[in-house]
Amino acid sequence: MSQDRLYQDQLLALARLTREHPMIDHPTHQAEMLNPSCGDKVTVSLIIDDRLITAMAVKVRGCAICEASAGLIHHFADIDSIGMNSAAFMQMITDIPEWFADPDNQHLPHTACAPLMPVKLTYRNRIRCATLPFEAYTLAYDSPI
Repeated sequence: MSQDRLYQDQLLALARLTREHPMIDHPTHQAEMLNPSCGDKVTVSLIIDDRLITAMAVKVRGCAICEASAGLIHHFADIDSIGMNSAAFMQMITDIPEWFADPDNQHLPHTACAPLMPVKLTYRNRIRCATLPFEAYTLAYDSPI
């Protein structure tokens, strides 16, 4: 299997994570962001109780790259070693957009980001697709309804 095909399969698997998580009823925090250049739309809904996130949903209407990035957020929130309320989770929310923004940084912030490496290296015009879910999450976290 070629490296491109491997990354594509892994990217699509991350994108499926987004589709598998349903939206939540009655969020306490929510934000929606658009990428006008390609039409991606990301909605992040959170339930925050006493500064702890008790539920999260990320809905994407857009390309597989955007869905895969949203899938990374779900991946980091779901794995036991990180979890939504940990400092490590919040650090990933910050580190991944910064990693994309720095064309000289080839070091993955986490191995789960590997499927998005072709975007960083070859398809730099699609970086906004990859960072939009992280920006929407940050905005939602700071946006009570």
